[in-house]
Amino acid sequence: PRSHKHRQKPSKMMTHAAVVVWAVALTSIIASAAAFNPTTPYAVSHRSASTTALFSEPHDDCEGGGSRRSFLEGAAIAAAASAASSVALGPGIGPASAASSSDQPICVIGCNGRTGTEVVSYCLSKGIPTVATSRGGAYNAKDDVVTSSNSKLLKELVCDVTVPSTVETAVAGARGVVFAASASKQGGPPSAVDNAGLVGVAKACIDSKVPHLVIVSSGAVTKPSSPVYQFLNLFGKIMEEKIKGEDEVRRLYAEHNVGSENKLTYTVIRPGGLTLDPPKGVDAVELNQGDTKSGRISRADVAALCIESISFPNSTGGTTFECYDADTGAPLATVGLSNIAKKKTDGEAFVSGKERRGATYKELFTDLEKDVGYAS
Repeated sequence: PRSHKHRQKPSKMMTHAAVVVWAVALTSIIASAAAFNPTTPYAVSHRSASTTALFSEPHDDCEGGGSRRSFLEGAAIAAAASAASSVALGPGIGPASAASSSDQPICVIGCNGRTGTEVVSYCLSKGIPTVATSRGGAYNAKDDVVTSSNSKLLKELVCDVTVPSTVETAVAGARGVVFAASASKQGGPPSAVDNAGLVGVAKACIDSKVPHLVIVSSGAVTKPSSPVYQFLNLFGKIMEEKIKGEDEVRRLYAEHNVGSENKLTYTVIRPGGLTLDPPKGVDAVELNQGDTKSGRISRADVAALCIESISFPNSTGGTTFECYDADTGAPLATVGLSNIAKKKTDGEAFVSGKERRGATYKELFTDLEKDVGYAS
């Protein structure tokens, strides 16, 4: 079992100068990634990954594509300058239960971010009714994803996680909700989106009795002494806000499920460095727990994990796990440089003992440890 209460305290080993080096070096890398994030609405396109796959990008819900990249670039430049859980699931929870009937939709919060776009695309490819939500109320990749055979499956809605009334409307009647939103220049800072926004979505899901909430978070979020955390946290203290949001979600679900006959659940997914590569499939992915290991993974494979998690709530409910391509796995101390170099590690660099592999999603999710504080 893993405790989310006893985390490493920030180490003093990383000097002020080292932070400057990280910020300056990676500013140029983030700027180069802008080619993958045009100002026109994002369309599903599995292009080759560049050095945009650094760690776990702390940003996903972007209305027009360019605003979050601008947010990150500006934050990196400013930073460089200034630096000089298990749920008791109960028999009613499951893909065949009346509460989560297949004719009920999956709601995607942040459908126009790169990962959110892939989540909607995956749902539609599987014939799943989908509510795609964004601040503007339109799914920007519709022309590339929606066809005559799946057009009736898609519903577009306005949802701004900083406006509770829009969240309540969006999640009502869903059998699952995927939270793929994150801070952006237009959408709000990490405190408003990755923390308070996530908590607001969780509360709405509980109030609406949504069976399953899936959260796209970030690897290294519990390791403030790691280079990954220290760099990403330069952007509005996003890592601090993400873990605050995660922990409050765990508390809310634990509080709800105590003595309740209507058990609800959540899954926290912590991706490694996100790429635009085509999906490699379930057998290429490795899961880990304990937040000690990361790597690179395509957004399309993360999308699949989100939706497939909802299909196996008895395995994924009340769990938190990291995900990355198995042949890129590395310890947090070195994974940033490994990702920049697009290095393959094939599991040789570090073995945590909590790796999970599988030929199917059911097998991949088997024996995941539940979050501390929850009864099986």
